[in-house]
Amino acid sequence: MPAAIWGAMDTTDIAEPVRTDGPASRSPWVVAIGASAGGLEALQRFFGAVALPTQAAFVVVQHLAPDHRSMMAELLARHTTLPVQEAAAGESLRADRIYLMPPGVLMTIEHEHLVFEPRPQHGVSLPIDGFFRSLAAGVAERTIGVVLSGSGSDGSAGAAQLRAAGGFVMAQLPETAKFDSMPRSAMAATLVDAVLPPEALALKVLTLTRGEAERIAPGELVALPATRPALQRLFDSLNQHAGIDFSAYKLPTMMRRIERRMSVLGCVSVSDYADMVAASAEECELLRRELLIPVTGFFRDPDAFAALSATLQSVLREHPAQQPLRIWCAGCATGEEAYSLAITAMEACHAVQRWPGIKVFATDVDQRFLTIGGAGSYPAGAANALAPERVAQFFVRQEDRLVVKPELRQMVLFARHNLLEDAPFTKMDLVVCRNTLIYFQADAQERVMRRLQYALSPGGLMFLGGGESLGALQPDFQVLDSSLKLYRLVRPVLTVLALRDGLGRSATVSRTRGIDGRLMHRSQPPSVVDQGLAALVGEYVPVSLLVSAQRQLLHAWGATERYLAMPQGQANLDVIRLLPPRLGAVVGHAMQRALRERRAYQAPPLWLEQHGQRLHVRVVARPLPEDHTPEPCVLITFENLPSSDGEVVAERPLNSQELDRLGALERELAESRLTLQSSIEELEAANEELQATNEELMSSNEELQSTNEELQSVNEELYTVNAEYTAKLELVSALHADLDGMSQATGIATLFVDHALGLVRFTPEATLLFRLRTEDVGRSIADFRCQLDYPALVDDLRQVLAGAPPIEREVDGPSGSRYLARLIGYGDSLQRSRRAVLSLIDVSRLHDAERLQQLIDSLPEHVAVLDAQGTVTQVNRAWADFASDNGGGAMPGTGRGSNYLAVGGRARPPPAPDAADLLRGLQQVLIGQRAQLRVVYPCHSPTERRWFAMFAMPLRSTVAGGAGGAVITHLDITDWVGPDGPQETGLG
Repeated sequence: MPAAIWGAMDTTDIAEPVRTDGPASRSPWVVAIGASAGGLEALQRFFGAVALPTQAAFVVVQHLAPDHRSMMAELLARHTTLPVQEAAAGESLRADRIYLMPPGVLMTIEHEHLVFEPRPQHGVSLPIDGFFRSLAAGVAERTIGVVLSGSGSDGSAGAAQLRAAGGFVMAQLPETAKFDSMPRSAMAATLVDAVLPPEALALKVLTLTRGEAERIAPGELVALPATRPALQRLFDSLNQHAGIDFSAYKLPTMMRRIERRMSVLGCVSVSDYADMVAASAEECELLRRELLIPVTGFFRDPDAFAALSATLQSVLREHPAQQPLRIWCAGCATGEEAYSLAITAMEACHAVQRWPGIKVFATDVDQRFLTIGGAGSYPAGAANALAPERVAQFFVRQEDRLVVKPELRQMVLFARHNLLEDAPFTKMDLVVCRNTLIYFQADAQERVMRRLQYALSPGGLMFLGGGESLGALQPDFQVLDSSLKLYRLVRPVLTVLALRDGLGRSATVSRTRGIDGRLMHRSQPPSVVDQGLAALVGEYVPVSLLVSAQRQLLHAWGATERYLAMPQGQANLDVIRLLPPRLGAVVGHAMQRALRERRAYQAPPLWLEQHGQRLHVRVVARPLPEDHTPEPCVLITFENLPSSDGEVVAERPLNSQELDRLGALERELAESRLTLQSSIEELEAANEELQATNEELMSSNEELQSTNEELQSVNEELYTVNAEYTAKLELVSALHADLDGMSQATGIATLFVDHALGLVRFTPEATLLFRLRTEDVGRSIADFRCQLDYPALVDDLRQVLAGAPPIEREVDGPSGSRYLARLIGYGDSLQRSRRAVLSLIDVSRLHDAERLQQLIDSLPEHVAVLDAQGTVTQVNRAWADFASDNGGGAMPGTGRGSNYLAVGGRARPPPAPDAADLLRGLQQVLIGQRAQLRVVYPCHSPTERRWFAMFAMPLRSTVAGGAGGAVITHLDITDWVGPDGPQETGLG
């Protein structure tokens, strides 16, 4: 890097420090995610890898049909812990939330608030491009754009603008996307910061939003002495790799973009990053592409192009029809501006009805951009900046691309050119350099401006960007529109000597210098030797002209007034235009031969009529050695020849044969001309018909292309809807499987019917009651003979289908069984959408239990049923009444649910002489080790003496090997044994 760069690094160069993201930053990061066809799976994978905290607001933009009710919120909520909500107009974004664009609108962001616009009913809408562009115009430095699976190119144009504004752009790895068109289009439109699967993209996003990729402190790149050599090594590596000296570019811009690459790589030290660039050609290329981000578009600043069109119309009115209009678009990037200039020139020609040839020279330093421009194929979103009439006239839609028509493409020539190093073009009628100079330092800007001035023809136009100016060249130009930066050249540069003038003087002053830079004293009178030399040249030297390779007259010797004449109109030193037409053509041919062959060339002699004199002239062109001239030059000499050396002056009269022959040739020539004219007219008529047919076909093709784009957009929306419905169907299938499993597990006969009583589904248990088969689905339930005594079944079903509350009835079944019928209606309130479910629960065992209870209640004995642990599970009425009447007796708390063994163990006095033996015997009965137990015991009350006999019998369990408990019976035997009781008591 030149040492002067550090001297030029004053406060102006570091006025815009490198950004930092510290804790003081209040607004969250904005992560804009664009997805289309196949995007649901990618979104689920992306958010499945996002963990709190994120310090970012996530905005999902999709292609949705206007009338589609999206289920994206509930589908995404199953894969993320972040709250998912539909965005609302005017809402400000909050961190750790997911916002979904609603259908039927186009969403943008202004002043950190969401703004909605109605989606156009016709044509192709590009919501992702629109949202990315709004982010680029606002909070780009804290924005990450992510392009996921989708067809088409939506998001590519917006991603390029977002990244050019300072945001980060990432794309899904195409191999992991169901539809890779959108990710690939974004990768082709700009240099993306990461290309990864969705899960890895989420981790990369969190690395940036959480600040884990530490950013450079303010001013570090220029403040630390150790940083300056590292930055110099960066520029040296770039110069060796790409042949571009970035030291002439403005340092703040370079620093911001270097810092972005360091942030993506997680590299904090500039010295380490310089080592990485020097060792990795891939990273060096990525940095070069980072520093050369194209910022362009069709008809940027429409007002400026409208003013240019009006100026070109005035120029074309005086422009020679046979001379092409030459335009140089310097720094054309991907070519949108070059095509815009060609369209503007064509429209200006149509306005004034003059049609010279149009040639646009589009140049840039990056061959990658020129390849894109040369292809003439742009994303469909590029049409947003073009009027529909221009799109129809100059472009063709091919799937999701906007392609330049061949007739427009042929007008633009793309070539690689470095404004700072390569020689400029020449003889340009218009030079356009917009928003390119702003990236250069002041001295580089002046060098470029001098090259652009040299390229212009006298009176040519200069068209600059809004942030650029003429600088020291202001006196050489006429201001046509200061606000729109449109100028006209009034002092042309005739030689390249002016480009070597470092003092900022115009070409007029520069021509007074010598090659060594010393000023010639114009006031010094010519010497005697110079006067003698001039006399000899005037007397003996033939008329000679010194002409540059661009046909500019540099010097003349001899009586040039005999041949040269200044034409009317604007001053012009083109030697071909100064000479007579016949002589100018010969001179132009001779110059080309001399320059091409690098030797003298003599043209054949010719006769001229000049000022009433007949001159016999031979043109000799001699190329000058290039070692001593700043540019190729040719010395043109007009040698006068005597009449004998050439054509005979005196003409003899023709004889009769020659006259007849001449007349015959003239007649044949006339006939040939008539035939040729007739053929031309026929060809013109056929051409007009073909042209009309071609226009009709082009119109039909454009309509088909428009229809195809709309269908493509609808197809993407349908795919998105289908993906949502597929996910919903999977959920419904899972619920259906759960329902089947539940119905099989319950073992309850269940039938589902629709609004017309048609059978929808049933459980296997229902086949025993209705004699159903699988193919009976769809038949009316009234067609089947029911095994139940339920004549009101059909009426009850109609009632619940009409909206009545649930109905429950007990009905008789076959073989003395009993069923509980429960009927419930469900579904939409509209009758045709409602359904009903009939469940039949077998309650026969409940009725058996009731009959058993009635049976034991009829016995006078006190009966209780114990389980294997001795807990009372069932008692008869006599037991319950006795326990209630004798609550303070010998064995209180012996009701249902109490433990009989525990109560017997606590009884005072015990129910038998040996309470321990009694409890032991009961336990043996409960576990099945004893067949029976008999106990006679007193149970006296305060008013009478009573004797009871207790019998315990085991119950066998239905489970093999298990004890089923016991039946305990207490019988009052006082009447049998008398008040004094039996002779013997105890266990038996």
